[in-house]
Amino acid sequence: MNNYKVAGYIRLSKEDKIKDESNSVTNQKLIITSYIKENKDLEFYDFYIDDGYSGTTFDKPGYKRMFNDIIEGKINTVVVKDLSRFGRNHIESDNYLENILPGYNVRFISVIDDIDSLKNAKSTNTILIPLKNLINDQYARDISEKVRSTLKTKQLNGQFIGVNAPYGYLKNPKDKHKFIIDRESSYVVKKIFNMTLLGKSRKEIAEHLNDRDTLTPSLYKQSKEKISNKKLMCSRKWNAEIVSRILKNETYTGTLIQNVKTKLNYKTDKLVDVNRDDWIVIPNHHEPIITKEVFDKVQNVLDKKKGYFSSGDIFAGYLKCSDCGKSMALRKSKDKEYYYCSSFVRNHSCTNHSIRKDRLEELIFQDMKEKYPNTQFRKISNNVLNDFIDTIVVYDKNSIKITYKKNI
Repeated sequence: MNNYKVAGYIRLSKEDKIKDESNSVTNQKLIITSYIKENKDLEFYDFYIDDGYSGTTFDKPGYKRMFNDIIEGKINTVVVKDLSRFGRNHIESDNYLENILPGYNVRFISVIDDIDSLKNAKSTNTILIPLKNLINDQYARDISEKVRSTLKTKQLNGQFIGVNAPYGYLKNPKDKHKFIIDRESSYVVKKIFNMTLLGKSRKEIAEHLNDRDTLTPSLYKQSKEKISNKKLMCSRKWNAEIVSRILKNETYTGTLIQNVKTKLNYKTDKLVDVNRDDWIVIPNHHEPIITKEVFDKVQNVLDKKKGYFSSGDIFAGYLKCSDCGKSMALRKSKDKEYYYCSSFVRNHSCTNHSIRKDRLEELIFQDMKEKYPNTQFRKISNNVLNDFIDTIVVYDKNSIKITYKKNI
């Protein structure tokens, strides 16, 4: 009698760990081992375990190692506790059982389902296998929807469901769904915001932090939690992108924002952006590091710099619509340039009021001469705007209101 080299394949999802002791790794090992002992033609080679992995994909380390051993001829038989342990994606499971494994002359055994592709060929050709795979797939879909619904309910109730608190905070030891301020890293957050208000660029801030050997957020987390995982991606040096992410993170105002990204579907871990209107926003969730006033000022600075460097329009980031508060967008009409409300330009959700660019310059120039009669202004330049003006609200083609910087 030929001996068949056996791979005992075991899979346990995160949900299985919580709900079902019968599917534990130990229990699966026991069932597979007992079956091999009862069948003298089977010779155990190794266990291949995917602990904490969904059955909706075959892109798992244990399965990859097993399949590599199949290709190298080390094993020619796969034994599982039941079909759900092999996989819960009915299309891929059917393909492996009907085409891929037979193509490598691999014997497949599912103990609980009484399936053996060698001794009982009919057991693999029956419609029951695709049907069971379909049921297992539907189970994975239902579990995914239940988990997603539970997490969303927690988010709506103001509970943080992430693994790690944002840089600058720690999870509250008394309530893991809340944050407390981390004194050391919150100091760096405050410094970044303050340096931005003092006119420093994101690149300059990054260089300043690197010169002082300040740990990046990922390295700081690693040092505090004593993580030794070499696969963990860590930014070794501060850069403009890291600084920018901190400056744009509204979490520092005490607001919890979740549901920003979601999984594409239950069969993949790929994340997609959620429409901003569907974000879950909980004000006053935790103690702020940055006041809302400071945060808004910084966003205004970032908008101005973005507009200046990307479009060349010196008024980009300064103009606000009087009706909806959104920015004004520059549009050309023949030989004239006009500013329209950006909300109206995008989806007509605001009024169609505008102001000619040359008329806007006249009104600003006139207002500034009245505000600062002893200061000589030759023209409205980017430096003048940056030094003197905070915002310019546009009412109509002949009416504006300028808010000047308080320290001037």
